Amino acid sequence: MADHETTIRVYYEDTDAGGIVYYANYLKYAERARSEWLRDHGVENKKLADEDGLFFVVKSCSLDYHTPAVLDDLITVKTTLEEFKSASIVLSQDIYKADKKLVSVRVKICMVNGSKRPAKIPHHIKEKLVS
Repeated sequence: MADHETTIRVYYEDTDAGGIVYYANYLKYAERARSEWLRDHGVENKKLADEDGLFFVVKSCSLDYHTPAVLDDLITVKTTLEEFKSASIVLSQDIYKADKKLVSVRVKICMVNGSKRPAKIPHHIKEKLVS
């Protein structure tokens, strides 16, 4: 079951000449949904950076495309926490139109400090994300 759902409308700027969502835009949808997943759990990226000097960055990402979204579709990104380690998190993010899965995304995000070096995810952040 999804931890969080973000609904997004497909706009003209998201599509190619044929009215189909350009493949790279699914990465943008997933990124937006991850930010909302964090926010929904009480973790704001700006506040994390300003107060703790820490940032989440994408370490790896894989996408499987099943069927395309098109102009004016209302799609939902369902984000689920799969794995939590001391300095990284793995999320699955499935993108749907109604009940039809369009894209499957698996992303690993890592915590880094201001020097862009790996950092342990603080306990107060972990408590918010795994609850």
